[in-house]
Amino acid sequence: VPAWNIEKAREGKAAGWNYIDGCMILALLEIYNATGEKKYYEFADAFIDHRVQEDGTITKYSVEEYNIDNVNAGKTLFALYALNGKEKYRKAIDLIYSQVETQPRTEEGNFWHKKIYPNQVWLDGMYMGQPFYMEYETKFDDKKHYDDIFHQFANVVKYMRDPKTGLYYHGYDASKKAFWCNKETGLSQNFWLRALGWYSMALLDTLSKCEPGEEYKAEYDNLKKVFVDLIDSMLKFQDESGMWYQLPALGGQEPNYLETSGSAIMAYSLLKGVRLGFLPESYRAYGLKA
Repeated sequence: VPAWNIEKAREGKAAGWNYIDGCMILALLEIYNATGEKKYYEFADAFIDHRVQEDGTITKYSVEEYNIDNVNAGKTLFALYALNGKEKYRKAIDLIYSQVETQPRTEEGNFWHKKIYPNQVWLDGMYMGQPFYMEYETKFDDKKHYDDIFHQFANVVKYMRDPKTGLYYHGYDASKKAFWCNKETGLSQNFWLRALGWYSMALLDTLSKCEPGEEYKAEYDNLKKVFVDLIDSMLKFQDESGMWYQLPALGGQEPNYLETSGSAIMAYSLLKGVRLGFLPESYRAYGLKA
């Protein structure tokens, strides 16, 4: 049992197919790409191979659950398939894409976060689903649904961005029925650091999987502007320590606190954004400070 699943192991629960594994296995594959050390690839491949059957079905994964979090681990399959060509990984990619094709949507056209959370769009879900969707469209579907991906991001900007701060609310309920939402706007109450981090990675990783050509250059450039705007807005709230508060806009108000995971995500977004040329070189210092 890897260390990141130790809590479930102690509870006697199996981890299943989940977004946390997806994040960690992707990280190991990135380390392999950077270092060439085979132990990282071998662990990642063994971990995913154990869960994917020869017919492409995935242990403890169900399309019909319609949980967008479960799409995230599918990103590992693209990388592994490119490395070793296991046909069952290609079949599993198609299985997860079948969820993307049939995922319930809000009236505006965005994926529900989960079937059990009808009409709800969460910033986390943009990270879980959209980079996988973009990579599939780029590699296997001739970019047929690029418009849909750009449209879903445009809706998030339209409905979830706060024009005063440039920050985004964590959740939006299109039906305005959820207990947590403002009954007029459908929005959650606060800006949450980790959700803003998920969203920054959603923008960055979706952009990195896109091959816009001339046809989608305008949409691609606009999405880059959305990313830069978010980063600039977040930098206004970066603490002197380099970190961000759990609720960034509320600063040091008790019981608010400087939060590690969201700050680490922002460091990722800043440093990768600079490396890919989406952000000026001067922004590297902000990422290193975080």
